[in-house]
Amino acid sequence: MQKIPDSVIPAVVQKRFRTLKAPFRSITNFLVLTSLFAIGYSQSPLYTSNQNQYFLHGFAAAGYGNLSQDWLANTLDPTPVFSKLIELTYRYLQQENIYYLYYTLLMGIYLFSLTDMASTLFELRNSRSKSMAFTALFLAIHSAGLRFALSRWLGVNWTYVLEDGVADQRMLGPVFQPSAFGVFLALSLYLFVQRKPYLGLLAAAIAVTFHPTYLLSAAMLTLAYALADWIEGKRLSVPITYGLAAMLFVSPILYYVVTSFGSTSPDTASRAREILAGVRIPHHALANQWFDATVIAKLALVIAAISLAFRRGRQQRERSAQNSAWRLGLILLIVSLGSSLLTLLQVITRSQALALLFPWRLSILIVPLSTTLILAYLVEKIMDYQAAQPTHRKRFVYNLSTFILFMVVMVGGIRFWLDLGRKAAEPEQSLYSYVYTHKSQDDIYLTPVKMQDFRLETGAPIWVDFKSIPYKDTELLEWHRRLRLAEKFYDNADCNLLAKLVRDEHITHVVWPVNPPPSPCLGPGALYRDQYYILASVLPAK
Repeated sequence: MQKIPDSVIPAVVQKRFRTLKAPFRSITNFLVLTSLFAIGYSQSPLYTSNQNQYFLHGFAAAGYGNLSQDWLANTLDPTPVFSKLIELTYRYLQQENIYYLYYTLLMGIYLFSLTDMASTLFELRNSRSKSMAFTALFLAIHSAGLRFALSRWLGVNWTYVLEDGVADQRMLGPVFQPSAFGVFLALSLYLFVQRKPYLGLLAAAIAVTFHPTYLLSAAMLTLAYALADWIEGKRLSVPITYGLAAMLFVSPILYYVVTSFGSTSPDTASRAREILAGVRIPHHALANQWFDATVIAKLALVIAAISLAFRRGRQQRERSAQNSAWRLGLILLIVSLGSSLLTLLQVITRSQALALLFPWRLSILIVPLSTTLILAYLVEKIMDYQAAQPTHRKRFVYNLSTFILFMVVMVGGIRFWLDLGRKAAEPEQSLYSYVYTHKSQDDIYLTPVKMQDFRLETGAPIWVDFKSIPYKDTELLEWHRRLRLAEKFYDNADCNLLAKLVRDEHITHVVWPVNPPPSPCLGPGALYRDQYYILASVLPAK
């Protein structure tokens, strides 16, 4: 078919066509690169780790199994908006794979927020080879394959060293959960650097709305935005307006948190904080638990990235580019200093209240952004040198980048497939299938406290487990009481304790590992038995 010359097409039609074509190209680019990134990054199968806590309220509200009878499902929900998303998806779409899609879209926000900020500072799009090399390496440092290699070569603490913050906290990770909405903090910073401050504040508020733990992080970002604009010479009314707008955007979820999770009494709140910080999440809350060599490595990345941003700001010829680089460097400096000072204050005062606000949490944005800026700088330098080389060398770099991209995606896909197989082969799966089929409305199961998948796999209520917790102070104390009793029973096979739990706590079934030998409390009969577990009914005789 002969191509119609451009001269034949009216200019207004050509302009309109280009206007329509640009968004389509952008959307296609987003979907393709996001899909490649998500496959290479790899998700864990549903339902894994923290999903057992954060999906519970939504599934219970949607009517999944008998979870509405579960004690934990009836405690105050720390992430109500996320739970509503889970509930509506399960109730009306009834397609679990949608949860993978949600996370994939969040990964896309992360991908484009970080890479576009890097492109603001460095010339990454002026050549096809440079853009391809940067994209391939960005996906590689976020790949399941690299995480596997780092964990094997350097140890598990180094698994996420290039992309997570300190205290084992990160924006992404293997599962879809409320903390994944931290990607909106990255989007917030990108929008502010692009001179869209109020959209940036709104993006930060979205992160807080889905995960209220981000309140302090969003507040620190807002303060950094205000200081950056004030230092630039804007009127004081501008940063003040930022603060007022931010308060307006987060006010609904802030009101919910304050009215729902306010302290019952100073003593109760203090004891609850001790349990939360010292028993359940010391790896997140106590600096002496999480400070190690990886933290030093991450600090080095951050210092290098801040230096690069300021230096690039001085080097850029265009005023807008210079301002963007300078603003990004200034905000990185402010939030890094703020996080460090608050962390130091927490270490000195040993304040559990401050520890549970996670003043170091904004490192989940600072570290991966720093890694991205350093990567962009290295790619620019290497590719600028490569530009003077013969054509066949340039072609080699492009082909090598394509190969890296292919390997990242292939390994990520294999990792997901292997994880699906491992989950299906877990020793508990046969037990879960039996309970899923045979559970009754009033059943309450006593399970080993580390059997965290039981609720979502079976739809049956359990009495307590270690992984999933409430956050209201009185409810956390009740969780701890239950946990200690369950641990005591499984440690000692105390028949008197079991009788008390059956009588007072209405336990109807007990799951017992075959090794050690079954407790005599369970009697000679069993509803279910395999080579790993025994399920016994402990209903009192009528």
